[in-house]
Amino acid sequence: MLLASCSGPGEDGQAKSAGGGKRSSDAGSVTLDITWEGQDSGLVFTVQMDTHAVDLDGFDLKELAVLRTDEGVEVSPASWESPAGGHHREGTLTFPAVVDGRPVLGEATRGVTVVVRDVAAPERSFRWTW
Repeated sequence: MLLASCSGPGEDGQAKSAGGGKRSSDAGSVTLDITWEGQDSGLVFTVQMDTHAVDLDGFDLKELAVLRTDEGVEVSPASWESPAGGHHREGTLTFPAVVDGRPVLGEATRGVTVVVRDVAAPERSFRWTW
């Protein structure tokens, strides 16, 4: 597993409700940059994928990603909105803020991890802690 991690509220010093900065992973000839944009009607991440080796249009992050909290809550994306881009693709990956009537980020939550599987590597993890 490849891991992109940073301690504290994020590279930009923002708290969990405001987002937490960019994390990157370069593996299998594909670079993934994921930026936590914040929490509005969901947990919103901007994802950039870049390569010169494969067509990225076939990767559906709604099927290949999951969000996990440090408390063991795991949720699938609510949406992945990204136009086709071939070797360079950018989109918005959104996870629900509430599941089964409970907030995904509870009072005791101290970190989240976005896991992306099968995008030129078996698994990549992008972690934000506060």
